[in-house]
Amino acid sequence: MSWMTPKRAFIGAAAAEGGTKLNAFDNALLKLGIGNVNLVKLSSVIPAHIEWMEKVHDVPIGMLLPTVYAHIESDEPGMTISAALGVGISEGNEGGLIYEYSGYCTKEEAEEMVRKMVEEGFRVRGWKLKEFRVASAEITVKDKPAAVVAAVVMFPY
Repeated sequence: MSWMTPKRAFIGAAAAEGGTKLNAFDNALLKLGIGNVNLVKLSSVIPAHIEWMEKVHDVPIGMLLPTVYAHIESDEPGMTISAALGVGISEGNEGGLIYEYSGYCTKEEAEEMVRKMVEEGFRVRGWKLKEFRVASAEITVKDKPAAVVAAVVMFPY
């Protein structure tokens, strides 16, 4: 198998319910348009000059997609769960960083956590942060298991 440096990326987040926690997670992936592919978990570095997509276009079923993602599932009624991804793009779009977080919190708390992580990641590298993007979702569990997922999916084309 050969891997190519990604050229385009999509950032998004979704929440869903399901009959089980795993089904809720699957349903959230389907909402994002990535439920019928195989996600290959990445660490969190964005290649230079990435182009951002507004949505995931048709991809073949079973395709391997490099992805940075955060997720959490719960079946505890009344609990609020959230997931967020923060993306930092460097000056000149020479690369960037993605940080992920999920937990029993609001999406605002998750967003603040990833913002702090992006800022620290840039600081320790001596990079200048030009742009910050965030995707987050939250749900409060009711009578069915629930899940949230936030993802950056990278495409070689």
